[in-house]
Amino acid sequence: MSLTRVAVDTKNLREGMYVAALDRPWLETPFVFQGFEIKDRSEIEQLQSCCSYVYVDIDRGKLTEAEIRSLLSTGSETSLPVRSRINRDTPKKGLVARLRERLASGGKNESPDPTPYEITSTVRREAPRAKEAYEHTLSRYQSIVERARGVGEVNFDKASRAVTPVVESILRNPDAMAWTIFSRKRGARDYSRAVATCVWSVMFGRHLGFGRPELQDLAIGGLLLDIGNVGVPDEIINAEGSITIVEFEYVSRHVQIGADILAKSGRFSDNVLDMVRYHHERADGSGYPKKKVGQHIPVFGRIAGIADCYDAMTTKTSYSPAVAAYDSARELNDMRGKEFQAEVVGQFLRMIGMFPTGSVVELSDGIVGVVLEQNQVNPLRPKVMMLKDGNGDPFDQPKILDMQKLPDGDRGSEAVSIAKGHEHGAFGIDPLNYFA
Repeated sequence: MSLTRVAVDTKNLREGMYVAALDRPWLETPFVFQGFEIKDRSEIEQLQSCCSYVYVDIDRGKLTEAEIRSLLSTGSETSLPVRSRINRDTPKKGLVARLRERLASGGKNESPDPTPYEITSTVRREAPRAKEAYEHTLSRYQSIVERARGVGEVNFDKASRAVTPVVESILRNPDAMAWTIFSRKRGARDYSRAVATCVWSVMFGRHLGFGRPELQDLAIGGLLLDIGNVGVPDEIINAEGSITIVEFEYVSRHVQIGADILAKSGRFSDNVLDMVRYHHERADGSGYPKKKVGQHIPVFGRIAGIADCYDAMTTKTSYSPAVAAYDSARELNDMRGKEFQAEVVGQFLRMIGMFPTGSVVELSDGIVGVVLEQNQVNPLRPKVMMLKDGNGDPFDQPKILDMQKLPDGDRGSEAVSIAKGHEHGAFGIDPLNYFA
């Protein structure tokens, strides 16, 4: 039986090795982006600082199998089960085949090919356009809900036009739209939840390399996930505190009501209908209303489910505070291989990052700011716009701190790290104020 991975002592790591797994959970290390080829010495040092050994995929990376095996310490080799392999020369046959190739079970394919989309705008330049797109979609969604409540239909053309600016902004620079979402004060039952779920769905599709028509479907579906709430009594939708079993039965009907509204309206694709029908299903069968499991949940339903779940975590409700983005990432990781397919969680976390752009963070020296730009090598050390000092007083002018240029750990008096992530709106900070 041929091996695809071997365990390598971190003292023996070399540039060109492909690190497929660690000796501990990814989220306990700086390497939340699971699976990568070692590019330089700094990555080796980071791995040595947090791991005793790692699993190296001998079929990937620049080193040959013979070169890798020559670096193994005596007795350090560990055999892992053969993983399912994907023939990358096989033509891709449609969306489901593409996504299954990217998210197929097994560690070898947890790192999909890089997204084909390029960043064509900076966060600073795109932020005003992202805000405008957000407001456009929010306004249009309000009229969509009114029509659905009045005549039980949704106009396809209006729904499509409502989300197009969001898709275009995310294609130019997804960080700017994430920044916009995290700057909004949102409630669990207001229309902004629909726009946010639309955004996370499109961002995930962009990350996975979906084509433009599919991104449009993700945007429409994300926006309309809960359109069926128009058929649920307002006193239940707006109830304070946790709901009773009887009230939950009413709430759960919104899934079928929404699917019926879109089916009656016509022209909505199967992808959009799958998002509405299955966004509350869970891979372990704990969801509703059909108790679907695993591969029986359509691809677009799986994407809708994790996007909706993540946004619910980061949204304040009458009975639950908003969870900081960092803590939400850890909660999602706990659902890995349970409520959600493991590979879906891995890729979603890779897309969002540990501290998403626009999220509020507190540094180890007490300074408070917002994440300005991601660090793809070490997601725990992003670029931060510092807004308030350790006493809580605002700086006269925001200061930019590039954390990847600072000393690590206790090396020197300038060493600093992110101590805590906070919910959006913490400390009265509206990030969009700094892009006027």
